[in-house]
Amino acid sequence: MRKASIILAAVVTLSVPVLSASGAGAQEKGATPEEVVQKVKQAASYLAKEKEAGLATFKQKQSEYVWADTYVFVFDCAQKKNVAHPINPKLIGMDMSNIKDPTGKVIGPLFCEDHGGKAYWVEYQWPKTGEDKPSRKLSYVEPVPGTPYTVGAGVYDDTRSLADLEKMSGG
Repeated sequence: MRKASIILAAVVTLSVPVLSASGAGAQEKGATPEEVVQKVKQAASYLAKEKEAGLATFKQKQSEYVWADTYVFVFDCAQKKNVAHPINPKLIGMDMSNIKDPTGKVIGPLFCEDHGGKAYWVEYQWPKTGEDKPSRKLSYVEPVPGTPYTVGAGVYDDTRSLADLEKMSGG
């Protein structure tokens, strides 16, 4: 019995670094701009059909709209409020008109700008999930037809320009 316990302890001890290493590798892979565009378009289409009833989907951490190091969020531009956030539920219901990034830049209104109903990219500073230090974040934002909503998701990227992202996404 003691020998079996020792073997089990050794297997568990040796497995933990392997699991941690593979988990860390998966966490380090950031979302790509192409993935963000695809998920935001998919989310906008879903909300256009489901309307307010579809908001619950974007409040869940265990959803197809949470992946890599990002997630889809939803703003109600008529009410200027965040209405769905899967990572930080404290933001839900918050007035976005005065939300600032850690540098002091007012960013809330950026997510509800009128771009003729077209999707666009926004640049600001925001901490990565689980971090306190802000990083450069570029979010792709798309208005949802027939609703007051706009959906968005972002990537953390220090190298790509907004112009490059607009070209890549067809903007």
